Amino acid sequence: EVAQRLAARPLLDAVRRLARRARIPLGDGPVPREALDPFTPRERSVLSLVALGRTNRQVGEELYISEKTVSVHLSRIMAKLGATRRAEAVAIAYDKGLLEQTTP
Repeated sequence: EVAQRLAARPLLDAVRRLARRARIPLGDGPVPREALDPFTPRERSVLSLVALGRTNRQVGEELYISEKTVSVHLSRIMAKLGATRRAEAVAIAYDKGLLEQTTP
């Protein structure tokens, strides 16, 4: 803000570069990577059904994919969230605002 007000172009450029590296939004650039959806559409579908309490078999039946494929998607979801269990993945997703509250 001060660099803009003073028209200190070199300082403003340096601040923008530093903010971009630190992923700090300044309000005048692209959206930071954290704001993007980390899940593929299929991972999001799997996570939503797991959040409703479905088993891997039930998720597979509902999405017309194998139980093993559900397991692979769930493993990737847990890795992205740093979770070790499916319930933990759901809780983290809710905490980070990556999953909307749904009712069964």
